Amino acid sequence: MSFVLVAFTPGLFWLWFFLRHDKIRPEPLRLIAVTFVLGCVSTIPAGLGNYLFGAGNLLEGSPNFISVVTAMALVVGPVEELCKFGAVWLGPFRSLYFDEPVDGLVYSFAASLGFASLENFLYVLQYGPEVMIGRAPLSTVGHLVFGSIWGFALGQYYITGKRRRSLLLGSLALAAGAHALFNILVFSFPLGAVALTVAGGIWSYRAIRRGQKDSPFRFRRNYPRVRCENCHEYMSMFNRFCTKCGAPRAEGKATIVCSHCSSQNRSDAAFCTECGDQFMKG
Repeated sequence: MSFVLVAFTPGLFWLWFFLRHDKIRPEPLRLIAVTFVLGCVSTIPAGLGNYLFGAGNLLEGSPNFISVVTAMALVVGPVEELCKFGAVWLGPFRSLYFDEPVDGLVYSFAASLGFASLENFLYVLQYGPEVMIGRAPLSTVGHLVFGSIWGFALGQYYITGKRRRSLLLGSLALAAGAHALFNILVFSFPLGAVALTVAGGIWSYRAIRRGQKDSPFRFRRNYPRVRCENCHEYMSMFNRFCTKCGAPRAEGKATIVCSHCSSQNRSDAAFCTECGDQFMKG
């Protein structure tokens, strides 16, 4: 149990840190958790891909610089970023909740940190908890940074009506290259890996702040409505009396109506089950 805490705590901390800035239209925690788990699961095809494409053979024993560059640039970087991307592309990207540019970053953070956390756990089992001294601030944040590159592009791809395929493919190539460069620097020039992680972390932080400013929901709020039991007209759920007939609003649970798509939802719903819009209740 202690190994699990040591391995997963850094990833969960960084996820919490960055999600604090998703304020305008925060994603449901359930879907964030699912994406984190999908990121963990994506380590399985990544491991198989690294094995099938010969990364292990290139890094076996005491590899030289050429072998390290070849393995990282042609196998490890592309395979691992594609697997993390697949966790978002096949999961949250296809949900109703993916509806603004910053969502690409939010879900890329969750998937990447899930991937990093399970990878950390495997390293802790193999080398002991002390391996996290380097992995917690570097490799864990590094995975988040690499994922934020294609996560940012995925948000742009969504808001342009899925027309910017070249941007998405280019971002995946860039993320794979950054991942490979980080791993190469870890082997050859660790201070360079630290500098890359710090610079990437700052960029990721600024990207999610920018994503909030670009949100189409920045000035829109969905205040749900309820139906008056006397005249059957709709009124704000915050009104104590109907604005049409003056009858008092019924106390207790009532069906609420989405102000965006007019579909009915349970009174305790946080998001519309039809359009995915978030209800503002306070």
